[in-house]
Amino acid sequence: MIGRAADKIFTRVFIFLIMTVYFWIYAVAGLIVLGVGPAFRTVTEMHMDKQWDYRAYSFKEGWHRFKKNFWSINLHTWLFLGIGMILAYNLYLSLSIHTFWILFVQFIIVAALVFDFSLSIFTVMLRSRYDVAFRDSLKLAIVQFFSNFVQLLTFIIATIVLIIVSLKWPGMILFLSPGIYMVGADRLSQRWYDKIDKMLGAA
Repeated sequence: MIGRAADKIFTRVFIFLIMTVYFWIYAVAGLIVLGVGPAFRTVTEMHMDKQWDYRAYSFKEGWHRFKKNFWSINLHTWLFLGIGMILAYNLYLSLSIHTFWILFVQFIIVAALVFDFSLSIFTVMLRSRYDVAFRDSLKLAIVQFFSNFVQLLTFIIATIVLIIVSLKWPGMILFLSPGIYMVGADRLSQRWYDKIDKMLGAA
């Protein structure tokens, strides 16, 4: 039993490693700036298809997916990233204003940043799982954001914790963190997937 548990843990860690290495290779192929979004989508799709069968992960297959989704995913990535950069800049500017009412404005900006980031991840996850247009995936992502507060809070806290841990041990960024995050985001969205599957089954 201990042997099975050890084998299961090893397999999962190995798949996190495969996912992370593929992610960085694809991201670098897109010169990082244009590669991160398509790489995230590509590796997420691969995990949803292959799950924990490490022998099924193929770099060649992933490369084909990466090229196929390259420009469309970049358009959506930079839409969210552009909005996030504008919000972050306004938050930075607000720090120079020392009045009580600015706290409310800063709270709104931070909430908008969380909303923008969450939608960017949820949209990618949904488009990786279902063959839906960006507009439809965005609508589903918005509903997902408001559908379960506990799940949303868990997602935000898990994101913050992983960022802190990765900054403390930078090696994780290169070898484990992206893979762990993709799998974690997928698992946290499982209940929402189940609801969508029920709606599709009833249609």
